[in-house]
Amino acid sequence: MASTEIRDRRRTLRYRGLLVKQMVQMKNRVSGLLLEKGVTHTKRRLHKVGYFAELMAGNEEIDQSIRPFLKLSREHIVRAQKLDYALVSSLERDPPLAERLKRLRTVPGVGPITALTWLWRSAMSLAFARSNRLLLRNLRSREEFS
Repeated sequence: MASTEIRDRRRTLRYRGLLVKQMVQMKNRVSGLLLEKGVTHTKRRLHKVGYFAELMAGNEEIDQSIRPFLKLSREHIVRAQKLDYALVSSLERDPPLAERLKRLRTVPGVGPITALTWLWRSAMSLAFARSNRLLLRNLRSREEFS
């Protein structure tokens, strides 16, 4: 079993995964509401802060019945983004991880999330490797006694 520190970090990454999943669901819900009402919008810019505010303020196509849902969904997305940033930042500042993350991020195309995922996966594989060695040792000792 992994140490408490490793389990805590894994829990943080799993929680972040849940958060990202919910964020995507909300973004899809916003897009769905706009499509359902036939509101013309630029799909690529929809979830940008300035464009969303501009869309809400200046678009007469947005029905009053969906405005509260759009605002609520946008607030949820913004809160989730802030929490996501806080979780990733806390893991990046974690002293045991900081140096390894810094080295991993020197690889082109590797950002903070990829580096954290690699660290998490490597910790898992090390734990499995240890348990496999223990299992093999245990099986060999049983064979010797039989």
